[in-house]
Amino acid sequence: MEQEKVMEATESETPQVELTQVEKLNNLRKKYRNADLLWKVITVAVILLALVFIYLIYMKLLFDDGLLRVILACVFLLAIPFCLYVLPLLLKMSSKYKAYNTEYKNVFLQEKILGEFPKADYKAKDRISIKEISECSMIRKARSANANDCIEGTYKGVDFLRYDMELSYKKSGRTSNCVLIACANRTELDSEVQIIQRDFKIGKQLYEKPETYQEYVCDDEKFNKDYAVYAVNQETATGFVDNELTRKLRKFSGGGPIAAFFDKKKVYLIIKRKKDAMEAPVYKAVRENACRREAEKEIEVIKNWVDLLYDCVVK
Repeated sequence: MEQEKVMEATESETPQVELTQVEKLNNLRKKYRNADLLWKVITVAVILLALVFIYLIYMKLLFDDGLLRVILACVFLLAIPFCLYVLPLLLKMSSKYKAYNTEYKNVFLQEKILGEFPKADYKAKDRISIKEISECSMIRKARSANANDCIEGTYKGVDFLRYDMELSYKKSGRTSNCVLIACANRTELDSEVQIIQRDFKIGKQLYEKPETYQEYVCDDEKFNKDYAVYAVNQETATGFVDNELTRKLRKFSGGGPIAAFFDKKKVYLIIKRKKDAMEAPVYKAVRENACRREAEKEIEVIKNWVDLLYDCVVK
């Protein structure tokens, strides 16, 4: 009896090993992954069974007529939309992913943001109103624009807003993942100057210049090959797009084709991406070093863009 009491006391005194942030993230990831796998397996199984049922009826191998055939047909008619729309709600897939994705960005991105921009504000949970960026001509004529993951801060005395954004352009219903960086601009321009990378597309559609704008050809032939400059006032473009700016833009890398809009007071940079920035992995384990490197790249894009503006635009 005494030995048992000693063993129980020893077990109760054994300290609980606290999980690391990465281990907690992987636990959240597995919960969503398992729910996603279950949903996909059940949905595929139901659709396959429905196809088999239709084939057997067509080949007259199952029930020439009768109540059973009607019941099975109704079951499949209800089961498919149930799997597609109701089952994810029952599995709480949306809430599982939101909890995991938010924690993922808080752990890796927010820590890096506060380290680089001490007075920055990061809003990861909710969708952000795009009123602050509606002055950008690209946003105004977009079919739809949804922004989230807002980083608001100051670097080298330049205020900036950085968003993850889904952008739909013109009549196409296709959306594209983008990053938008809006910066305060101290250069007084008479009218907007647009600098668009020639392979910049939204919804697989190339950017179309506004009807009232003209294309400006600068002295840099390499730049002209990869970029288009549009402006209403050609004199403004001539005085603004100098060799230093074109050289810096050719060297700038944001992770995708860019479209830059230089207005009287602000500069808007839109970077077309293949996927959402800092996307939390679902079927791959969260690896700390790789995730921190990805967060560092996103911060470097902001810093490099502000550096470019500070050297070439802010006057």
